Amino acid sequence: MSGGFATVLLLLACRQDAPGAQPEPTVAPASAADPWYASHRDEFLGLYTHLHTHPELSYQEVETAARVSAELKRAGAKVTTGVGKLGVVGVIENGPGPVVLVRTDMDALPVVEQTGLPYASKVKARDSQGREAGVMHACGHDVHMTCFIGTARWLGEHKDRWSGTVVMAAQPAEEAIGGLATCSPMVCTAASPSLTSPWRCTATRMSPPALSCTAEARSWPARPRSP
Repeated sequence: MSGGFATVLLLLACRQDAPGAQPEPTVAPASAADPWYASHRDEFLGLYTHLHTHPELSYQEVETAARVSAELKRAGAKVTTGVGKLGVVGVIENGPGPVVLVRTDMDALPVVEQTGLPYASKVKARDSQGREAGVMHACGHDVHMTCFIGTARWLGEHKDRWSGTVVMAAQPAEEAIGGLATCSPMVCTAASPSLTSPWRCTATRMSPPALSCTAEARSWPARPRSP
Protein backbone atom coordinates (compact mmCIF):
# COMPACT_ATOMS: atom_id res chain seq x y z
CA MET A 1 0.00 0.00 0.00
CA SER A 2 2.89 2.39 0.68
CA GLY A 3 3.84 2.29 -3.01
CA GLY A 4 0.32 3.35 -3.95
CA PHE A 5 0.49 6.26 -1.50
CA ALA A 6 3.83 7.42 -2.85
CA THR A 7 2.68 7.22 -6.47
CA VAL A 8 -0.54 9.12 -5.90
CA LEU A 9 1.05 11.80 -3.74
CA LEU A 10 3.85 12.34 -6.24
CA LEU A 11 1.57 12.53 -9.25
CA LEU A 12 -0.83 14.90 -7.52
CA ALA A 13 1.95 17.18 -6.30
CA CYS A 14 1.43 20.80 -7.38
CA ARG A 15 3.75 23.74 -6.86
CA GLN A 16 3.36 27.49 -7.00
CA ASP A 17 6.41 29.11 -8.60
CA ALA A 18 7.74 32.63 -8.20
CA PRO A 19 5.43 35.49 -9.20
CA GLY A 20 5.06 35.68 -12.96
CA ALA A 21 6.93 32.44 -13.60
CA GLN A 22 3.89 30.23 -14.24
CA PRO A 23 0.39 31.43 -15.21
CA GLU A 24 -1.11 28.08 -14.20
CA PRO A 25 -0.31 25.53 -11.47
CA THR A 26 2.27 22.94 -12.49
CA VAL A 27 1.18 19.31 -12.27
CA ALA A 28 2.55 16.01 -13.45
CA PRO A 29 1.80 15.65 -17.18
CA ALA A 30 -0.88 13.13 -18.05
CA SER A 31 1.56 11.37 -20.36
CA ALA A 32 3.79 10.56 -17.38
CA ALA A 33 0.99 9.07 -15.28
CA ASP A 34 -1.07 5.94 -15.10
CA PRO A 35 -4.53 5.93 -16.70
CA TRP A 36 -6.31 6.64 -13.41
CA TYR A 37 -4.35 9.81 -12.78
CA ALA A 38 -4.66 10.90 -16.39
CA SER A 39 -8.44 10.58 -16.19
CA HIS A 40 -8.62 12.65 -12.96
CA ARG A 41 -5.87 15.19 -13.62
CA ASP A 42 -8.08 18.12 -14.58
CA GLU A 43 -10.44 17.40 -11.70
CA PHE A 44 -7.67 17.55 -9.12
CA LEU A 45 -6.19 20.63 -10.73
CA GLY A 46 -9.61 22.27 -10.39
CA LEU A 47 -9.77 21.21 -6.75
CA TYR A 48 -6.35 22.71 -6.06
CA THR A 49 -7.19 26.04 -7.69
CA HIS A 50 -10.52 26.19 -5.83
CA LEU A 51 -8.81 25.61 -2.49
CA HIS A 52 -6.12 28.16 -3.28
CA THR A 53 -8.69 30.77 -4.29
CA HIS A 54 -10.82 30.20 -1.17
CA PRO A 55 -8.42 30.08 1.81
CA GLU A 56 -9.58 30.35 5.43
CA LEU A 57 -7.60 31.31 8.53
CA SER A 58 -7.00 29.09 11.55
CA TYR A 59 -10.20 28.18 13.43
CA GLN A 60 -12.23 29.62 10.52
CA GLU A 61 -12.00 26.67 8.10
CA VAL A 62 -15.77 26.18 7.82
CA GLU A 63 -16.11 25.92 4.04
CA THR A 64 -12.79 24.12 3.69
CA ALA A 65 -13.85 21.47 6.21
CA ALA A 66 -17.18 21.07 4.42
CA ARG A 67 -15.42 20.49 1.10
CA VAL A 68 -12.99 17.98 2.61
CA SER A 69 -15.89 16.16 4.27
CA ALA A 70 -17.81 15.96 0.99
CA GLU A 71 -14.76 14.67 -0.86
CA LEU A 72 -14.06 11.98 1.76
CA LYS A 73 -17.67 10.80 1.57
CA ARG A 74 -17.35 10.67 -2.20
CA ALA A 75 -14.31 8.43 -1.72
CA GLY A 76 -16.41 6.03 0.36
CA ALA A 77 -15.09 6.97 3.80
CA LYS A 78 -17.15 6.96 7.00
CA VAL A 79 -16.89 10.62 7.96
CA THR A 80 -16.98 12.40 11.32
CA THR A 81 -17.01 16.21 11.37
CA GLY A 82 -16.48 18.74 14.15
CA VAL A 83 -13.37 16.95 15.41
CA GLY A 84 -11.41 19.45 17.50
CA LYS A 85 -14.04 22.04 16.45
CA LEU A 86 -13.53 22.00 12.67
CA GLY A 87 -11.49 18.86 12.00
CA VAL A 88 -12.69 16.07 9.71
CA VAL A 89 -11.97 12.34 10.05
CA GLY A 90 -12.77 9.75 7.41
CA VAL A 91 -12.24 6.00 7.84
CA ILE A 92 -11.82 3.70 4.84
CA GLU A 93 -12.00 0.02 5.83
CA ASN A 94 -10.86 -2.73 3.54
CA GLY A 95 -10.45 -6.00 5.39
CA PRO A 96 -7.62 -7.14 7.66
CA GLY A 97 -4.27 -5.41 7.72
CA PRO A 98 -2.43 -2.45 9.24
CA VAL A 99 -4.09 0.76 10.35
CA VAL A 100 -2.60 3.85 8.69
CA LEU A 101 -3.32 7.49 9.48
CA VAL A 102 -2.98 10.05 6.67
CA ARG A 103 -3.12 13.68 7.80
CA THR A 104 -3.50 17.04 6.13
CA ASP A 105 -3.73 20.59 7.41
CA MET A 106 -6.45 22.97 6.19
CA ASP A 107 -5.77 26.53 7.33
CA ALA A 108 -4.17 29.42 5.45
CA LEU A 109 -2.03 32.36 6.56
CA PRO A 110 -2.84 36.08 7.06
CA VAL A 111 -0.88 37.06 3.96
CA VAL A 112 -1.88 39.28 1.04
CA GLU A 113 -1.22 37.33 -2.15
CA GLN A 114 0.82 39.26 -4.69
CA THR A 115 1.61 36.54 -7.23
CA GLY A 116 -0.55 37.98 -10.01
CA LEU A 117 -1.73 34.47 -10.84
CA PRO A 118 -5.22 34.08 -12.35
CA TYR A 119 -6.27 31.94 -9.40
CA ALA A 120 -4.69 34.20 -6.75
CA SER A 121 -6.58 34.66 -3.49
CA LYS A 122 -8.42 37.92 -3.01
CA VAL A 123 -9.91 36.86 0.32
CA LYS A 124 -9.85 39.13 3.35
CA ALA A 125 -10.82 38.10 6.88
CA ARG A 126 -10.49 39.11 10.51
CA ASP A 127 -7.54 37.50 12.25
CA SER A 128 -7.46 36.33 15.88
CA GLN A 129 -6.79 39.92 16.99
CA GLY A 130 -9.77 41.26 15.08
CA ARG A 131 -7.64 42.93 12.41
CA GLU A 132 -8.52 42.72 8.73
CA ALA A 133 -5.97 40.66 6.84
CA GLY A 134 -5.44 39.17 3.44
CA VAL A 135 -5.63 35.38 3.40
CA MET A 136 -3.45 33.07 1.32
CA HIS A 137 -2.40 29.43 1.18
CA ALA A 138 1.22 30.53 1.32
CA CYS A 139 2.39 27.38 3.13
CA GLY A 140 1.06 24.74 0.76
CA HIS A 141 -1.96 23.46 2.64
CA ASP A 142 -4.00 23.68 -0.56
CA VAL A 143 -1.52 21.23 -2.11
CA HIS A 144 -1.62 19.00 0.98
CA MET A 145 -5.42 18.79 0.81
CA THR A 146 -5.36 17.97 -2.89
CA CYS A 147 -2.87 15.16 -2.26
CA PHE A 148 -4.95 13.99 0.71
CA ILE A 149 -8.21 13.87 -1.25
CA GLY A 150 -6.51 12.27 -4.24
CA THR A 151 -5.12 9.58 -1.97
CA ALA A 152 -8.56 8.89 -0.50
CA ARG A 153 -10.08 8.68 -3.98
CA TRP A 154 -7.36 6.33 -5.24
CA LEU A 155 -7.76 4.05 -2.22
CA GLY A 156 -11.52 4.02 -2.54
CA GLU A 157 -11.33 3.04 -6.21
CA HIS A 158 -8.53 0.46 -5.90
CA LYS A 159 -9.54 -1.75 -2.99
CA ASP A 160 -8.30 -4.79 -4.88
CA ARG A 161 -4.74 -3.45 -4.49
CA TRP A 162 -4.50 -3.00 -0.73
CA SER A 163 -5.89 -4.32 2.56
CA GLY A 164 -6.30 -2.71 5.96
CA THR A 165 -7.83 0.45 7.41
CA VAL A 166 -6.95 4.02 6.48
CA VAL A 167 -7.88 6.93 8.73
CA MET A 168 -7.93 10.25 6.85
CA ALA A 169 -7.59 13.19 9.27
CA ALA A 170 -7.92 16.84 8.21
CA GLN A 171 -6.61 19.13 10.94
CA PRO A 172 -7.68 22.74 11.47
CA ALA A 173 -5.47 25.51 12.87
CA GLU A 174 -2.09 23.97 12.11
CA GLU A 175 -0.59 27.43 11.73
CA ALA A 176 -1.91 28.36 15.17
CA ILE A 177 -0.16 25.31 16.68
CA GLY A 178 -2.97 24.71 19.16
CA GLY A 179 -5.04 22.93 16.53
CA LEU A 180 -2.94 19.77 16.80
CA ALA A 181 -3.24 19.57 20.58
CA THR A 182 -7.01 19.94 20.33
CA CYS A 183 -7.50 17.69 17.35
CA SER A 184 -5.18 14.71 17.93
CA PRO A 185 -6.98 13.07 20.90
CA MET A 186 -10.32 13.66 19.19
CA VAL A 187 -9.11 12.01 15.99
CA CYS A 188 -8.50 8.88 18.03
CA THR A 189 -11.97 9.12 19.55
CA ALA A 190 -13.65 9.76 16.20
CA ALA A 191 -12.00 6.77 14.53
CA SER A 192 -12.29 4.34 17.46
CA PRO A 193 -15.83 3.07 16.70
CA SER A 194 -14.48 1.61 13.45
CA LEU A 195 -11.43 -0.01 15.02
CA THR A 196 -10.52 -2.51 17.70
CA SER A 197 -6.82 -1.69 17.80
CA PRO A 198 -5.32 0.52 20.51
CA TRP A 199 -4.42 4.01 19.33
CA ARG A 200 -1.11 5.77 19.80
CA CYS A 201 -1.22 9.46 18.95
CA THR A 202 2.50 10.02 18.58
CA ALA A 203 4.60 9.30 15.52
CA THR A 204 7.16 10.69 13.15
CA ARG A 205 6.55 12.59 9.93
CA MET A 206 6.93 10.64 6.71
CA SER A 207 8.72 12.81 4.13
CA PRO A 208 10.11 10.76 1.23
CA PRO A 209 12.64 12.91 -0.64
CA ALA A 210 10.92 12.01 -3.94
CA LEU A 211 7.77 13.88 -2.95
CA SER A 212 7.50 17.61 -3.44
CA CYS A 213 4.56 17.61 -1.05
CA THR A 214 3.23 15.04 1.36
CA ALA A 215 0.43 14.34 3.73
CA GLU A 216 1.69 12.99 7.04
CA ALA A 217 1.18 9.32 7.84
CA ARG A 218 1.22 7.29 11.04
CA SER A 219 0.85 3.56 11.35
CA TRP A 220 0.86 0.78 13.88
CA PRO A 221 -0.24 -2.88 13.96
CA ALA A 222 -3.93 -3.56 14.22
CA ARG A 223 -5.36 -6.14 16.62
CA PRO A 224 -7.46 -8.89 15.02
CA ARG A 225 -11.14 -8.04 15.20
CA SER A 226 -13.40 -10.13 17.36
CA PRO A 227 -15.76 -12.43 15.43
